Amino acid sequence: MELPEGSRTPGKVALLNRCIYGLKQSPREWYYRLVLFLQPYGFAISSFDPCVLVYSSGNFFITIYMDDITLYGPQNDFMEQTISLLKTEFKVKDMGPLHWLLGIQIDYTETGITLSQPSFVTQILTRFGMLDCNPVILPIDPNQHLTRESEGNPIDPSTYQQIVGSLMYLLTATRPDLAFIITFLSQFNNCANSTHLNAVKRVLRYLKGTHDFKLFYPWGQPLSLTGFTDASYGNCLDTRRSFSE
Repeated sequence: MELPEGSRTPGKVALLNRCIYGLKQSPREWYYRLVLFLQPYGFAISSFDPCVLVYSSGNFFITIYMDDITLYGPQNDFMEQTISLLKTEFKVKDMGPLHWLLGIQIDYTETGITLSQPSFVTQILTRFGMLDCNPVILPIDPNQHLTRESEGNPIDPSTYQQIVGSLMYLLTATRPDLAFIITFLSQFNNCANSTHLNAVKRVLRYLKGTHDFKLFYPWGQPLSLTGFTDASYGNCLDTRRSFSE
């Protein structure tokens, strides 16, 4: 960073009284500035994520991403009071009800809330030249057995790694149905060949047919997670270990 012309003095430097946008430490300084302001009003850093602040009652949350702030809680007077509180200290633009967040589309219905990423799926398909591919109903061929030594032509592994990495964000945000296949294909990141690449492209074909899948959270019901797990017996052909599903 350099001082503007006309304000430079040989042998001297300038001292910033306030942090400015664009410096490496600016995000950290902004984060602590916001947290220190909200703490006297009953907000505390959560134990599961430092970028999530929890109100003392436990039913109101504030999330921080760069200079974007999102409020979660009942639509009541406290929500409006919190927005007004932030406006007293910072220049705040109220964007209204949340509909998009980090590429996640949020829709409200009479029965609940849905989360989806159709635009992100389209971006992935376009990026890797699979926008016009034929969809499939399963993300992996059940008759195909991949190993680290699977026969195939050499490829640049970075393409394979980029596809897997893109799918990981989709998995962690709105598509838990991809958990098994992405975990499985991640084993071949450093040894991928054309056979592995075709396998991960099949996942893209699966996304082509399921791009409108959504996570649904019904109104008035507890957020309890119900699921099951299984493990194949010695199914990994490389290590003869069981693989969780």
